Amino acid sequence: MGGKATARFLRSLGPQRLTHGVASERRGPFRRVESPAVRTRFAVVTAGALALAACTPVQTVRQQSYPRLEEGVEPIHKVAVAPLSLAGELADAERRLAIERGVGTPPRTAGIAPADAAALVARYLAEAIAREGVDVTTPEDLARALAESGVSLAPREVARLAGERFGAQAVLIGQVARFRERRDEIAEDAAASVWFEVSLYKAPEGEKLWSGVFDETQRPLSQNVLVGTRYPGGGSRWLSVDELARWGAEETARSMPLGATAKRGP
Repeated sequence: MGGKATARFLRSLGPQRLTHGVASERRGPFRRVESPAVRTRFAVVTAGALALAACTPVQTVRQQSYPRLEEGVEPIHKVAVAPLSLAGELADAERRLAIERGVGTPPRTAGIAPADAAALVARYLAEAIAREGVDVTTPEDLARALAESGVSLAPREVARLAGERFGAQAVLIGQVARFRERRDEIAEDAAASVWFEVSLYKAPEGEKLWSGVFDETQRPLSQNVLVGTRYPGGGSRWLSVDELARWGAEETARSMPLGATAKRGP
């Protein structure tokens, strides 16, 4: 390469990116180095990205508000919690149990029964809502009223009964699809896992106000610090499925448009 060509080559690389050095077999007579200014800019950009990630809230409950809520409703101070139905893998497990009972074989799976898991989540939700300062009709009381009245489980029918029988301003209806206990092994799918979905309906009219989905499989801090620190204990230990479900109920109750937060209209 001639002298002029070499000069053009050096200018194309930029003065901040190159410095004259000792020849090497891999890099030739010049080696690439980053100037202090480049390193400073990189550090600032990296720090900014980390700060932005830290300030961005991790959504624990996926929520959706509906037009009736946005129009504005009176503050909700009394909620009836309906028994939760089964969906997904819990519904499949319940069907298998029914078949096994029918043929007289012992259950093949250990752990809590699907119906009992749904009852636990409903109870945790009722308790969490009560801790928000709201008067709660329990799933057991509403279930007895539904059985006595013989009404269907359609949301409008349940909301009407909850309003007329208990004076509820809203009724919570939902389903549980996953309630999986942590296994004592090292694997990505060995952690406790819970999925449930609930919807809040205005009583006695039955208009849908709000819905939320809790879908959580505990992840270790090593995977995502921002996610792991949300858990009870700051992610310092593995949770049981019972602890995960309780935490999910608390997060869901805090997300609901209850009390003074219910009035979303002008």
